[in-house]
Amino acid sequence: MDTVEQVKQILAKRVDISSLTLESSLTDLGLDSLDLVEIMIEIEETTGIEFDNEEIAHLHSLKEVVDLINAKKNK
Repeated sequence: MDTVEQVKQILAKRVDISSLTLESSLTDLGLDSLDLVEIMIEIEETTGIEFDNEEIAHLHSLKEVVDLINAKKNK
């Protein structure tokens, strides 16, 4: 499963992803900072990749989440 689909599955547990695009704003989906932290923790558990709070604080779109995961995977 690719990173986009993996993140979409995690997001689908919390929000309607029927109109989700890579450019979708996380706040427009109704996610607040606590939701984002919880989502990133689930992503950490799923992928084995760790994120620090500074990285999470700068995430505003699905594309930014996916890009961060892919960048960490390639290290």
